[in-house]
Amino acid sequence: MILKTLGATRAMLIRAFTYEYFLLGAATACFALIAGGGIAWFVLSQIMKLPSSFLPDVALATILLSLVTTIGIGLAGTWRILGQKAAPVLREL
Repeated sequence: MILKTLGATRAMLIRAFTYEYFLLGAATACFALIAGGGIAWFVLSQIMKLPSSFLPDVALATILLSLVTTIGIGLAGTWRILGQKAAPVLREL
């Protein structure tokens, strides 16, 4: 709301939020891929004594799906607030 008060347009704010949610989703997806892949490898190969293989197409699809979901839910949560006038929202803080 402060950026909106200072003159930022709705399109500028949506673009900024999209970048923010993209970076948040990418960082989370990369951490999940590394940590989940490492733990899965350890459990399969060391504990269960089964062969383990990495599937890059499944990993990429999972990262893309998580990015789309993160951006979509993030923008859906901020869309209503961006449509309101800034003064009443700032008074409630």
